[in-house]
Amino acid sequence: MNLDVVIRAVAAVAAVGLLAGPSIAALVAKAKAGWKDNPLEAATEKAATVTARDLHIVLDLATRLKSAQCMEGVSLCQQLLDVMLGNTKGKK
Repeated sequence: MNLDVVIRAVAAVAAVGLLAGPSIAALVAKAKAGWKDNPLEAATEKAATVTARDLHIVLDLATRLKSAQCMEGVSLCQQLLDVMLGNTKGKK
């Protein structure tokens, strides 16, 4: 192996390290921030996030209950939607 080839290889590795270093550091920092001491706790917090899909599921259920003339179920779905959206003003 030639010394010139070794120098070019080291320079290439250093260049890749300089270019990818900040991205790798950011990914590691993001992973550390998102990961708690207890992985089950972190998973539970992610699961507790209300998504648009969750809202659509409850709305679909309310529509089915209304079609079945189950007004108590529709009322419960409305209460669930209020909780999911954080609209608990005036509720006990």
